Amino acid sequence: MSDHQYLCVKHRTWVNAHPKEAFNTLLQMTTVAEILLQQTDYQQAIPLLGSAFETAEIIFDQGIESPQLTTSFTSLGIMLAHAYASAYRFDMASGLLQKLQNKMQMSMQEAGDYETKSAFFRHCCSAIAEAELEILACSESPVNGRFQPFQPFQQLH
Repeated sequence: MSDHQYLCVKHRTWVNAHPKEAFNTLLQMTTVAEILLQQTDYQQAIPLLGSAFETAEIIFDQGIESPQLTTSFTSLGIMLAHAYASAYRFDMASGLLQKLQNKMQMSMQEAGDYETKSAFFRHCCSAIAEAELEILACSESPVNGRFQPFQPFQQLH
């Protein structure tokens, strides 16, 4: 899937050499990006989410087995797709989710007979499929002649 658009070569190299530190950095980027999404500042959130997503992908592709990493990778992909959709970039959102779905399905196949691992990847695939349906619905629901931006977060009061 390595359609890297956010990380430069230097940072990709650093992530490959320091996956644990890179994971901590992606968690920090995610926190800031979530705040920006809640403020509907998609143009600022997309680069942060993209960088965090690519960081998670690089670590994931190293074969490091971690439910927290897989969960972060999946949720970052979904958040990035929602941000793209909210910025009316439905093609980017859809393409990203399809590639993420393919990666999770390949990981599920590689898990083979390890049922717990397969079930976890199936759960991730279900979440991605649900996000794909939400984004498709968003792209097809005009409001006052415009598309209704996707609202990935709801404020809890």
